[in-house]
Amino acid sequence: MRRVVVGNDGGGRSDVLAVDDISDLPHLGFNVFGRDLWITHETPADLSCSRDPTVGATIQHEPPDGGTVFRVVRFRPNPESHSAAEVEAMHRSIQSVHVPSREEIERAKHSSMHKTDTLNYFMIASGQVWMLTEGRDVLLQAGDVVVQNGGMHGWRNDGPDDCVLVGVLVDGKVSA
Repeated sequence: MRRVVVGNDGGGRSDVLAVDDISDLPHLGFNVFGRDLWITHETPADLSCSRDPTVGATIQHEPPDGGTVFRVVRFRPNPESHSAAEVEAMHRSIQSVHVPSREEIERAKHSSMHKTDTLNYFMIASGQVWMLTEGRDVLLQAGDVVVQNGGMHGWRNDGPDDCVLVGVLVDGKVSA
């Protein structure tokens, strides 16, 4: 996998600004590996940005206020759940806005369940993964897309192969 960044060069002409190998994804916790491919801090996005906003940044669960994150995630097969203490610690490490309590984790249908205040656009690039909700769950396969409007959700890869998910996370708000 490669990340290709296109923008305008110093003369105002479009050009390839960077090509990076993104095959080796950092471990995020449990059976999940991933990295942010691009981050914006406002909408509309500043198109004159000449520096890579992911350099030196650590993954945070949600995008910046008013911003977006373009992210790739690899789920390794692992149907096992994790303890409430482990899940709570992982959410704290990625600075989740909604760190689930131990009671919420123990009550959930799977330890990966969590809540976000984001609008997410996901596409399964390869493999398959279960997207879990508080209601129905759906088995997603390569080529499937999801529009996820905040709320409680989770992921479980019961298959024999890794699943690669690509997503854009958009800062959102919940109306009262």
